[in-house]
Parts: sequence; C-alpha cells; structure tokens
Amino acid sequence: IRDIEPEEYDEFLRLLDIFREKCRKYGYEIMEPATIELFDVLALKSGEEIKKEIYEFRDKAGRHLGLRFDLTVGLTRYIVNKPEKPKPAKLAAYSVQWRYDEPQKGRYRSFYAWDVEIYGGDEILSTIETIQFTQDILTSAGLETFNIYLSDRRLVEAILKESFDIKDPIIIMRIMDKWGKRSIEDMTNMMINAGMEREKAEELINFFFLDKDEERFRGYGDDRLYIIRDVLINDLGIKNVIIEPGIVRGLDYYDGIVFEVKREISGLTLVGGGAYNTLVKLFGGNFSAFGAAGGVERLIMEITKKSKKDNLINGIYIIPLENRYIYEVIRLVKRLRNNDITAEYPLVSRNLERNIKYAIKKGYKYLGFYGKKEAENKMLTVKETTTKKEIIISIEELIDYLYNKE
Repeated sequence: IRDIEPEEYDEFLRLLDIFREKCRKYGYEIMEPATIELFDVLALKSGEEIKKEIYEFRDKAGRHLGLRFDLTVGLTRYIVNKPEKPKPAKLAAYSVQWRYDEPQKGRYRSFYAWDVEIYGGDEILSTIETIQFTQDILTSAGLETFNIYLSDRRLVEAILKESFDIKDPIIIMRIMDKWGKRSIEDMTNMMINAGMEREKAEELINFFFLDKDEERFRGYGDDRLYIIRDVLINDLGIKNVIIEPGIVRGLDYYDGIVFEVKREISGLTLVGGGAYNTLVKLFGGNFSAFGAAGGVERLIMEITKKSKKDNLINGIYIIPLENRYIYEVIRLVKRLRNNDITAEYPLVSRNLERNIKYAIKKGYKYLGFYGKKEAENKMLTVKETTTKKEIIISIEELIDYLYNKE
C-alpha cells in the first residue's frame, strides 16, 4: 500500500474524466458501492483462493466484515436489491479496492480499478458492448497496442470432458489459469499431480496454448465466440480480437463467456471480464450479468509517457513585484479562477528569483508579473516558461489569451 503522488494522481483523474465521458456515451450509470461488506457477502463471489486475499476483521459489535476486493460484488448486491430498476441495467464504478496478495508489477494491495456491468442483457450482445467499451476507453486513454482474447468457460469444460476425458474440469482450469505465470514444465507437472498422464497434459497445453489455429475450437457447443469475433472485427473495426479458450479467468464465479486484454510487450493483463450469472442467483436475483474491470495503475504504466512540456500546468502563476501589490494580485487571481483558469500567487514573501524558481518547479506554463508599471496601466506582463516569449497584455484580454492557449 502506497501514497499516490500528485503527478501520478493527475493521471488517475484524467482517466476518470475519460471513463465518465465514455459511461455517459454508452449509457452506464456511475455509482460508488460500499467499501466494507459482510464477509459472507464477499465470500459469495470469491471462491477459496480469493477468500485468503480478503482483508477481514470483526468490528466492535463482533460482525465479521471485509474490505471489498473488487467493485462487482457491491454493484451486484445493489442491483439485486433494486428490482424496480429496468433491465437491462448498466452500472459502473471507478474506485479503490484491497487484496491481501503478493504485490506485483502495477498492482499493490490497495489499487484502483474502473468497472462496468450489464445486468439482464443478452450474453452475446453484452459481450460485444463491453468489449467495444473496453476498446474505446483504452484507446482514448492513449494505449496504442493490445490484444483482446475471447474464451468461454462452457467451451473449455466441454473440450476437457470430451477430448481429454477429465471428470472435474475446474481443477485443470485453475492450473490453466496460471499460463504465462508458470513454466510449461511446471504446469505439466501440476496436471500430472492432478491425475493426468504426461502425454495427455502435454497434448492439452499444446491444444489450448501453443496451437494458434482459432478454428480448432469449432464443433464444441455453439459458435457464439466466432459470432462475437466476427461482429467486433467486421462491423465495429476492432481488429485485435483473438479466440483463445486457454483464457479461463481465475475467479470461480465466471460461468460463461470471458475475455482478457493483454499487452504483449509487457505481458500484463490490463482488463478482465465475463459472464457471472451464478453470482446474481446467489444474491437472490434471476437475470444475467456480464462485466469487465481494468486496473488503473497498470493502464497508467502502459500509456506512452508524455513529454515534460505536455505535462506543464496550462495556467499562470502571478508574482507581485512589490509586496504592496499582493492584494491586487489576489483579486486578479480570483477573476481568473472564476473563469475556469488555473492560477496561483505567492503565499509567502520571498524575492523574485525564488518565486520564479518555485513556479517553474511546480510546472506552470505561464508566469505573470505585476508591479508599478502594470498597476498604472492595468496591464500584466506574461512570460511563457518554455519559449521565454514575453508579452504585455491588458487584464481584460488575459482571460481570452489563456483560453486560446488551451
């Protein structure tokens, strides 16, 4: 668990702005689910592995509670308890969650995520809508290359039963979920320990992970994955979609179509989601559920770094050249702020050089200077910190000038 420093938190807020705008366009309602739940509520969704990762405690009344480990549980509990809301219902959240697992690249024990959920929708259409939203938010955030991998838990189970004669597919699927995190030899040995013969385990790994022919999965169940892929590619122009039933998603509650977004360069999974109708039933509801969540910290890590110039505060730091002008500068800064312009003035008395260094270190794009000449002529001297260009401008024109520099 860490502090998020101001410069990085600016990126959190920028992504939140993008998320809010995309939710508006797609018709998602944004809310904040409860941060603390009854432990039994969290355990409904989690499965045995995640139960170990829940921050749990008892409060002063002896209630067994836990910090939320994702946003889906709260959203699902909420929608089940709101039967009056028309279906399909589309809910979203952007907030922090906690997991007591091993910190890894881009993931601390307290981390932020964006989350979108569709309740009561057709599974195929909900998948298409969710993946379209995911593609849109990632590209708008500045992510240039990534792949979307599609799978179906039912398809995987059918293949394991029919082609590999596995009586309990869940055990093998949990091993499959470690692909990319463990070596092929480790996974082979894990499958052998689970009761498979070595030859069958090697055949399974080759079939699901090494063979890249997407058509090899036809004939097991229906062709819904191929329908979804073709709509995404041909109708929506999302070309980076790959059918990969080796993607099974680790949490036990997924029970239908699942997908992941990965960056091949870093190997990081940035988004995961799928159908989880069983969870709705556990809460007492009787409708479908499909959603996705993406890690904010990981996305920020993967976005191409902006230049220092682009990171400058597009506002102005106004320095009084004599202490007697400080109150006039305060009034001027107020006018700028009232017109939605970022503006500051010195909060301590120090010389001009130190004020300039301070403003530049904070990252201001423009410096303003207000002294005797400026007061007499109702003007302001403005200097751009990157180009050193300097102009003298009237107070009335200053607001328009800064707006034109947006």
